[in-house]
Amino acid sequence: MGWLENVERIFGISTLRSRIRILLYGLTKLTGVIVLGSILGVAGSIGSLHMKLLEITFLLLSMFISLHIYAYRPNLLLPYSLLIWVVSPEIRRLMDWSFQSYSDTSIISLMPYCVSLALLLPIIKNIKLIDHRISLISKIMGVALIYGFCIGFLKYGLASVYDLLNYIVPFLVLIYVNVSHFDSDVRDKWLRGFSYLAVIVAAYGIYQYTVLPPWDKFWMVNADMNSIGLAEPQNFRIFSFLNSPGPAGVFLGAALAIMTVQKKWRAFGIIGIMIVAFALLLTLVRVGWIAYIIMVIAYFIRSHIKNKIQLLALAVILTLAYVFVLPILPGANIVASRINTFGSLEEDHSLNERLSFSSNILSEVLANPVGMGLGSSGQGVKLTQNADTLVAFDNGYLNLVYTFGLPLGLAITTTFGYLFVNLFKLSKREKVYSPISFAAISAILFLLFASNILRGLTGFILLFIISLAYIPKSSNREET
Repeated sequence: MGWLENVERIFGISTLRSRIRILLYGLTKLTGVIVLGSILGVAGSIGSLHMKLLEITFLLLSMFISLHIYAYRPNLLLPYSLLIWVVSPEIRRLMDWSFQSYSDTSIISLMPYCVSLALLLPIIKNIKLIDHRISLISKIMGVALIYGFCIGFLKYGLASVYDLLNYIVPFLVLIYVNVSHFDSDVRDKWLRGFSYLAVIVAAYGIYQYTVLPPWDKFWMVNADMNSIGLAEPQNFRIFSFLNSPGPAGVFLGAALAIMTVQKKWRAFGIIGIMIVAFALLLTLVRVGWIAYIIMVIAYFIRSHIKNKIQLLALAVILTLAYVFVLPILPGANIVASRINTFGSLEEDHSLNERLSFSSNILSEVLANPVGMGLGSSGQGVKLTQNADTLVAFDNGYLNLVYTFGLPLGLAITTTFGYLFVNLFKLSKREKVYSPISFAAISAILFLLFASNILRGLTGFILLFIISLAYIPKSSNREET
């Protein structure tokens, strides 16, 4: 091929190709700006669409930024997607409050999905590099999603599309990390960035609990979120930038586990851990603490002896902080009463409701083994008027069978069981990423008893952590 390279150099063909690529990329951006301007012009010409105009602007701008990052800083694409997942609910609340207008649906809600779909670009480019284990999982999940969508779309319409996106995006993360071939330094930066974001989320949550900003209060009142408390300072369960205390609790719990087990993934040292831990307490979400405890214990079991000693020392520090610092902080009485319910589960109203729900829904699941399809449960049901739907589904395993039918629901469950065994074996050899991935799959298998955490932000985070164990061998190195 040497003669061809000489010809290209003599006639400047390679330079021409480079210039053509630059020109095409410039034309693509110009076309995007023209399309954006046209949409904004049309929407802005209608007085009643000022709010929608701004929402479309945010949506398209976030998408263009993701494409720009993919072109110039591809290692930042995943952290940017996570950032959009976290802040988009708060952007929506600020806009609702600014226009004094509330609706159950918003264009802003599409931001995290549209941005995350940019992960498809490197996946398509490097699809041949996918690990055989990830490929198997993707095929099983792909068959289930196609089946569930075909059944659900006929009955639930747009709700099934929304539910499909909620499932697809987390699994895109799993594939993306596997085929990207970033080195270990990038993975460490991702985890450290996750920790920094968690500290910011926690700090805002504490501020939110103390003063309750008017935009958050407006949302609480109009969304009828009575289950999280009164729309008054220090009388509600914090949700920070996120939609509700549940996702906030799992997000903070997973981040706190990462900050606990490895110093190099930690943001602001012990102070950062304290901030995130206190915010997690204020969510009053037990699932978040369960996720944290399971992940730390699982990592402890599979890590080096050095990490085990460090974890024990940190556990002593956190215990002392709980005993001596927590009582003097605002909201300590509410937090303490919630923690006390761990020791009296038989008297816990929330747990009893979950057990009752699981018992009642089991008969319905067995009576309909073909499944209800995507859009039959979850937040997407707000897009349909169909009465045959459930917003809250208090058992993730049953939700999978309820949605995809008995055979495919069991297949998905078996797939995660396979991941658990595989990551357990991997963590015998590699002692940095495999243990934290094993911790994440352990948390998933346990948390599915409470809710379907495979969708949306919680699925995005947990599958991202799992994906870290499947770093290609060419870019993986042993660290301690």
